[in-house]
Amino acid sequence: MKGAEMFAKVSVVVPVYNCELYLAYCLDSILSQTYKNIEVIVINDGSKDKSDEICREYQARDQRIKYEYQENQGPSSARNKGLQLASGDYIAFIDADDTVEKTYIQTLLENLQENNSDLACCGYREINVKGSFLHTDFNFNHSLSLEEIMLMVCSGTGGVLWGKLYKSEIIKNNNIFLDPNIFMSEDLVFVLEYISHCKRFSETKEFLYNYNRLNERSISSNFSNKYLNNSLAVCKQIEHIFNSVKIDSSITRKVIAERIQSTLIKRIEARSKTTWIKKNVLVELKRLLLNDYVKQFVTSFETNNLSQKPYIYFLKNSNLRSAILYGTLLIMLRKIR
Repeated sequence: MKGAEMFAKVSVVVPVYNCELYLAYCLDSILSQTYKNIEVIVINDGSKDKSDEICREYQARDQRIKYEYQENQGPSSARNKGLQLASGDYIAFIDADDTVEKTYIQTLLENLQENNSDLACCGYREINVKGSFLHTDFNFNHSLSLEEIMLMVCSGTGGVLWGKLYKSEIIKNNNIFLDPNIFMSEDLVFVLEYISHCKRFSETKEFLYNYNRLNERSISSNFSNKYLNNSLAVCKQIEHIFNSVKIDSSITRKVIAERIQSTLIKRIEARSKTTWIKKNVLVELKRLLLNDYVKQFVTSFETNNLSQKPYIYFLKNSNLRSAILYGTLLIMLRKIR
C-alpha cells in the first residue's frame, strides 16, 4: 500500500460467547495480520466459561485490543456495541470460533481501494466433521445490477457478516445496525441494508476466512414458535429492503416464497424426527399456513429439488397430514442411506 492508504485504520469486531476452546486461535490469527493498523474490538456477551480470562490476557498483551464485557444480550447487541466503539475507516466482522489467514485484512483492503468499491468480499474455507472445503458465493468480475448482487447475497452463505470489508462511513451515515430482536439471519438483513447504499462491489478469488462449523449448534431440536416468528420477521425486512431499492416485485416475491417454504419444510422435518402425527402438530402447521403474511406466498411455492416436490404439493393443497407422513418417510430413507 502507498500514500494515505497505508494509514487507514480497520476496526475488527469480535463478538464472544462461551468460545474458550477457539478464542485464542481467533485472536492470534487477527493479531498476526500483515496489515498492522487495526483495532480489535472484543465484546464478551456474558460468557460463562473462561472467555473473559482469555480476553483480558490478550488485552494486556496487545494495546490494539479494546475489550468490553456485557451481560448476555445476544450477538446482535454485541456486534452493535462493537460498531459503536469502532474508530476505524473500515469494519470487519470475525466470529470468535473462526480464524483468518494472515493476509485477510490487507488483501480485502487493497481489493476495495484498488477497485474503488464500497464492499470487498473473499472466499472461505469451511471446516466441519467431514473435513475442509473451499467455497465462495461471489463473482463480481462482470457488471452486475444491484438486483443481481442482492440475489447473490441471499444465496448460500452470501449474507453472513464475515468474509467482507465494509466502509465505516456508509454504516454510520445510514445508521445501519443489527436488529437485536432477530436472532437468526440478522446478518443477512444487515448486509442487504448495507448493500442498498453501495454503488460498487469487488471480490478476491482467495480463500482467506476459515469458517469453523465444528462448534455449530443445531437449532432443529429446538424449532420453536420463536424461531418461526423470527423467520417471518426476516422475510418482512428483506421485502422492505428490496422495495426500498425498487427490486422487481416478481423477484422479491420469489425470494420471500423460497424462504417461507424452506422454513415450513424445516418445521415439518423437525417434527417428523421426534413425533408421529399428533393433533397439536397439525394445528401448529395449519396456523402457520393461515398466517396472513404466509398466505400471500403459498401459491408461489416451487422447487427443482425432486425430493421436495411432494412437500410443495401438500403445502399448496393444505394436506398437512400427508406432508408430515412424507417427511417421516424421507427422514427414515436418509438414515438408511
